[in-house]
Amino acid sequence: MLAAAAAAEGVGGMPAELELGLQCERWNALPEPGGLLDQPLGLLQRMGAAVNVYKAFVSERQRGNVTLTEWSRRDPGAWRTLASVEKMRRKQDG
Repeated sequence: MLAAAAAAEGVGGMPAELELGLQCERWNALPEPGGLLDQPLGLLQRMGAAVNVYKAFVSERQRGNVTLTEWSRRDPGAWRTLASVEKMRRKQDG
């Protein structure tokens, strides 16, 4: 999740799960042959989390002249995601 946030901020490359998740969205396809239950254990969850974090950070960066407070009211899910990632960053930094 931290790497996905960093990628959205333009710091470092995309983690594999984020890149794969965005490709799956773009092409409307699963990463491996078969159905949902044929995918490697945990992969779809990691992809989904990475994409959600990435989109939340991109949304915040693209808010333009909208205040952070107004943006958080318009997109509370993205706001909660940003807050969670920032909490993880603070914990990681000690």
